[in-house]
Amino acid sequence: MIRQEPSVAKPSATNHDITDRLIYPLLSKFVAHIPRSVHPNILTLAAICIGFAAAATLALSTQPYSLLICAALLVLWILLDSCDGIHARNTGQSSEFGGFLDHFGDALGFFVLQAAIIYRFDLHEALVFGAMLLRQALACWTYVIRIYAGQLFITRLGWSFEIYAYAALMVAIFCFPGFSLQIGFLPRLDLLGTVLLAYYIAVPFTLLEIGLMVLASKKSFTRTGKHS
Repeated sequence: MIRQEPSVAKPSATNHDITDRLIYPLLSKFVAHIPRSVHPNILTLAAICIGFAAAATLALSTQPYSLLICAALLVLWILLDSCDGIHARNTGQSSEFGGFLDHFGDALGFFVLQAAIIYRFDLHEALVFGAMLLRQALACWTYVIRIYAGQLFITRLGWSFEIYAYAALMVAIFCFPGFSLQIGFLPRLDLLGTVLLAYYIAVPFTLLEIGLMVLASKKSFTRTGKHS
């Protein structure tokens, strides 16, 4: 059976992230102008550095405008993070190490970003801190599933969507600094804390969606094997 290579104008078949599917066709036109001499791993390392810069900006500055700088850097991070894979496929420079570096950088960058958020906003509510720990656990579970399934399955509200959402959240905090919300018996939370509560709902549904994607992939592979 001939394995089809994914189109550079769209994400891989196991990446269902809605933002990637919207951005990739436009981003692929830009990436086509990147010289072949620029190795994809250089783009990956640049993306990792920008992710660290976003976290550092958030953690080390108390000025309100640093939220906007952080938001801009987050968008640049995720755009560049998408470019490396497209460029690797364009130039035939895909490699196992490149894939490892990309995913390792994503996981490390997100951990540093959440650490910066905890430091900048002095988060101490157990409910909010637990939400962040749950998100880190999701990352571990996702890669455990990848080992079992042999592929990385990304849901509709995946990694890219999450970073864009964090960028939008930084802008919202800048625009509405005094926002707070009381939900039932829960402690009064600001905008960031309220949004982070969504992880308690999102993580179980994300794992369920990944499980369904793996099951569908296994069934499709079985049917293909019978007809080949």
